[in-house]
Amino acid sequence: MWKASEHRFSVLGLARTGVAAANWLARHGFDVLASDPKPASELPLDKLHPAVKTAPGRNEVREGDVVIISPGIKPNTPAWNLAHEKGSQVLSDIDLFGRLCPCPIVAITGTDGKSTTTALTGELLRGAGYKTFVGGNIGLACMEGLDDLTSESVAVLEVSCFQLTHCPSFSPAVALVTNIAEDHVEYHGSMEAYIEAKQQIYANMGPGQRLVLNGDDPEIAKWRVPAGVEVRRFGWKKEYEVWADDQAVYVDGRRQHGHGELKLQGRHNVENIMAAVAAVEGRFATANRFLPALREFPGLEHRMEFVATVNGVSWYNDSKATNPHAATAVLTAFSERFWLLAGGYEKGSDFTEFGRLVAAKTLGAVLFGVTKQRIADTIPSGHPVHIVENLPQAVAKVAELARPGERVILAPACASFGEFKDFEHRGRVFKELVRHLAETRGA
Repeated sequence: MWKASEHRFSVLGLARTGVAAANWLARHGFDVLASDPKPASELPLDKLHPAVKTAPGRNEVREGDVVIISPGIKPNTPAWNLAHEKGSQVLSDIDLFGRLCPCPIVAITGTDGKSTTTALTGELLRGAGYKTFVGGNIGLACMEGLDDLTSESVAVLEVSCFQLTHCPSFSPAVALVTNIAEDHVEYHGSMEAYIEAKQQIYANMGPGQRLVLNGDDPEIAKWRVPAGVEVRRFGWKKEYEVWADDQAVYVDGRRQHGHGELKLQGRHNVENIMAAVAAVEGRFATANRFLPALREFPGLEHRMEFVATVNGVSWYNDSKATNPHAATAVLTAFSERFWLLAGGYEKGSDFTEFGRLVAAKTLGAVLFGVTKQRIADTIPSGHPVHIVENLPQAVAKVAELARPGERVILAPACASFGEFKDFEHRGRVFKELVRHLAETRGA
């Protein structure tokens, strides 16, 4: 383990994770230099521990330092190369946390569903009586919660592919992969590199540790797992340790609960539930201890979030659906057709299958943003498609089209950049537009 008298740290990037890592290291006596290419006026320097040395306006790494690298720094960029040329080690905040954490870690990654699965896993553990920290790529940065943990705690972390890229020693007690679909190829350079980053979540695991995998995912089915690791699969087939049909979830062949007992609804959420149960059941608690928490869990903001009913039309916010695969989960979640709002920033995604499902599952689509025409071109001719410039126009248009008893869902299938800061900003704007609609047209 590191000693303050022998090791120095360079923190590259002063977003949320970098600030948290720099502060923890400084509080514990380490020599820390934190740098970021943004000017000082745009950096949260006032949130840093007084002992942290800063280098605003540039990337700086001291020779031989352990480097904590921001997950936003892309491979083979000048900052990335600087870290690897000068640093003795290059780590993400997740790997740093894993080396210091005194309690078991449940680490969750995947293309879709990881935030809901992470939050739900935390709730199941709290319901079972554990002092639980939930963070990482959701909520608090992991280093913000480290000092409150003891050997009796459990840490539940959502882990991104960006963070996993620099996790040479990370070895959680339980690792969970929700699914694998095309995403972030522009960051990693190829789908193969993206998959390799995801696989790093279990690369250092061994006997006594549990790996939870989506049994229905064709890519995950090809993975080789480390010898001795306990593998539990979830999905829609009876041969899995945790499986579901249209009525209920089953664990090791026993019915655990019916879908109608829960607040969390939709086929994609059944998969999130199976994943969380597979992570907790038998490892930390029996079902009778966590089932009350499971029944009460309402889900997360921007993930099939009910917004309002306006003139008999129900509006839902799934702004977190930032790629076609995530939006496809929404399209297949309900048996009734609905109105879809989609579009946004161009990520080079393939919308072919998404377009086919739009025609099969929706009453019609209102498309906006940079990708509007690309998506429209994949939807079979004859299906109602309306093209507008932006989200406010999309809300106004679908408000004219939807009839009482119908549902409107924002599931963009695209990133939010350009028109919005992030998917959360997009979701909040959407909710404000719907609330304004309710005020002006009547609820």
